[in-house]
Amino acid sequence: MTAQQDEITRKDKQSMTPRVIGIGVGLVLGFVWMSLGFWAAVLTGGLALAGWFVGSLIEGTINPADLWNALQGRRRGLD
Repeated sequence: MTAQQDEITRKDKQSMTPRVIGIGVGLVLGFVWMSLGFWAAVLTGGLALAGWFVGSLIEGTINPADLWNALQGRRRGLD
């Protein structure tokens, strides 16, 4: 295997992105509360979603300004 192929393979196998880590952290925090019942399971899902969101912000796949404009109902101008 050449050095270039080895580099491509390593980039493709990066599975621990900030999003994945965020989901893991949210799930771990949620499992602490799992012994409390159904609402704890709902909390676990919410924490996993929040972890995904924070991980996406860190990774740069979500632009906070675009998100804020979308929540306010603003449209992007034609650039």
